[in-house]
Amino acid sequence: MAGEAGLRLRSIRTKRADTTGGSDYGDGEQREPVTPAGRMFNQPIFDCYVICIVGFKNMIDIPTIKTGLQQTFVQHKRFSSIMEKDKHGSEYWVRTEVNLDDHIVVPLASAMNLESDRRIEKYAAGLGLAPPLDRSRPLWEVHVLNFESADAAASLILRLHHSLGDGISLMSLFLASTRSVANPDSLPSVRPGLNSNQKKAESMKGYIFLFWRMLIVIWCTLIEVGKFFLLLLGVKDSQTPLKGFSGVEHSPKSLYTGSIRMDDMRIVKNAVGGTVNDVFLGIISAGIRRYLEQHADEVSVHPSENQGNLIVNGARKATAGKVSGQQKCTDFLRIRATVLVNTRPKAGLQELASMMKGGSQARWGNNVGYVIIPMCVKHFDDPLDYIRKAKEVSDRKKYSLEAPFSYASGQLVMKLFGAKAAANLTYRSVLHTTLSISNMIGPLEEVMFMGNPITYIVPTSYGQAQSLCIHLQTYMGKAKLVVTVAKDIIPDPDVLLQHILDALKDMKQAACARGH
Repeated sequence: MAGEAGLRLRSIRTKRADTTGGSDYGDGEQREPVTPAGRMFNQPIFDCYVICIVGFKNMIDIPTIKTGLQQTFVQHKRFSSIMEKDKHGSEYWVRTEVNLDDHIVVPLASAMNLESDRRIEKYAAGLGLAPPLDRSRPLWEVHVLNFESADAAASLILRLHHSLGDGISLMSLFLASTRSVANPDSLPSVRPGLNSNQKKAESMKGYIFLFWRMLIVIWCTLIEVGKFFLLLLGVKDSQTPLKGFSGVEHSPKSLYTGSIRMDDMRIVKNAVGGTVNDVFLGIISAGIRRYLEQHADEVSVHPSENQGNLIVNGARKATAGKVSGQQKCTDFLRIRATVLVNTRPKAGLQELASMMKGGSQARWGNNVGYVIIPMCVKHFDDPLDYIRKAKEVSDRKKYSLEAPFSYASGQLVMKLFGAKAAANLTYRSVLHTTLSISNMIGPLEEVMFMGNPITYIVPTSYGQAQSLCIHLQTYMGKAKLVVTVAKDIIPDPDVLLQHILDALKDMKQAACARGH
């Protein structure tokens, strides 16, 4: 396993810093309650990790990286704390001394497949079966891979326990640790969002508009919460070659990446008046449909799910209606994706950078809910219809309070029945879906960490009860599409990845043919 194949720098066991202050855990500055979601991620059944591969233009100097980590990550409370329980069983983050030698892994050359052009991805995939992080010290580690790959002279892999924070918060912290190559004194530039004053101005156009908007929110929330309850009650996705099973989180992983030009996605989104996120959902839907068409003999749809059509071992049996053609074998499949959503205001890069210099920090943690996204895998003659269907779903989700509801319901279950029950319920819900997806926004310009320019950023995650995770990470006008799978279930993720990339290509051609 990749985690065991590395040669650690001088290993010295950390010991907890003296934070007694007259009590077992110290004052409020040294002790901080673990958020409900953090407690859930700390349960054995939901032991999830965030993995991020960072490519560098130059070889990585170990002492320089250690200095950079000391000045950035170690300054953050989460990265210099461990979880402990008080006498009442409540969990807290407690500050501790950090020995960076315990958190840096340098793999031996013999542990790397030097003949492979995918050795970095294979090593990162191997971390899915690496031993759990030592809970007697902060739950993160950095793997330094000074091996050249197609896109970088060296790579660094961050392995972070999900209890430290949600993906968006962790990515924000990482970006706050970098600087612009063009202007070394400035933080990276990310896509500006709509500020609160603009949103308020939009929402105050009139009382009629506000009343109508409130009705839409209530209606959409009722619909999505109803679907959420159906998921909790056991409504499962159709059985396909992409669907996982209980225990899939412990299966060996494969990781493949592809490159996308953001200009291509903008051409497609402008053609339908949507967003980049709509295009992301649309190309995944179209790619999955193409993949499943190739595996039609492995697709099984229950009659209650397909409105009267059953596909068993490649043979279609009509029970109410009649459908012909292999290309329509996916029309009645139920395939859903889970998406984690941050339910609190995010700390900005300036605030995070100030915090790491010793200033105050924003409230951190896993304040996340999740939404369920239905993936449209029907056959469409017009490839842009996948984007239109994705836009319909996205627009409905934007008016729904599904994410805050899922977060609040998780808190309620945790208070009433404990973290183990909440983790089991969430695990069961995720297991009923097919995949998870994430769209992360990166810097607009080239950035560097400790003077070493970054060439690419590839995030993923391990530990969830799904066999397929798809991530999109933007950086410098391009995007990395990341497909991570349980290879015992999906042995050909490169084929699925190519189908998704081909779907975007066809959509761009369709958009350009219409003058966009």
